[in-house]
Amino acid sequence: MDHKTLQSYIQPVIELAEEELALLMSCAIKRPLKKGEQLLKQGEVCSTFYLVESGYLRTYYDREGVAINMNFTFEGDFTSNLRSYRSRLPSELIIEAGEDTIAWIFNLRQLSQQYDTYPNVTRFVRRLAISQLLAAQEHSDLFKLYTPTERYRHIEKNNPHLLQRVSLSQLASYLGVTRETLSRIRAKNN
Repeated sequence: MDHKTLQSYIQPVIELAEEELALLMSCAIKRPLKKGEQLLKQGEVCSTFYLVESGYLRTYYDREGVAINMNFTFEGDFTSNLRSYRSRLPSELIIEAGEDTIAWIFNLRQLSQQYDTYPNVTRFVRRLAISQLLAAQEHSDLFKLYTPTERYRHIEKNNPHLLQRVSLSQLASYLGVTRETLSRIRAKNN
């Protein structure tokens, strides 16, 4: 990824000077992943954030062998495990490739050494964190405010790419329903 491509992903978050972009690039590695390959394993401490260049990442809990999907991160979006990063405790979440994916891994600990020198980089990381917290709240609100059918319609209207790229089992888990219930909801909507 060159600076222009990285800048196109960062621009919606914050405008950075060329030297600040160079700093971000110096703390990043590009990693191709096969479907199912994990970037963050359960029990690891998260010290990175991820940018998806192509493919997608899914974030989930493994509860006694059952995957509970919490988030899907597609091209041009960032993800991390903020709780693990902040607390420096082992992650309960797993972040893995939902399909063959190219991800950029940014070392937050390495960046944090530069925060005083580059305050816009600090703002960038904070804005990413706030964006992730808002997305998590929106997902949580779906469960508090809407029925399963309304949750599905919300996804259909606001995130239709989920319906096209994520398996029915993963989508059902994300919506908090069984696959059979999701099939009935979909049949009613068609």
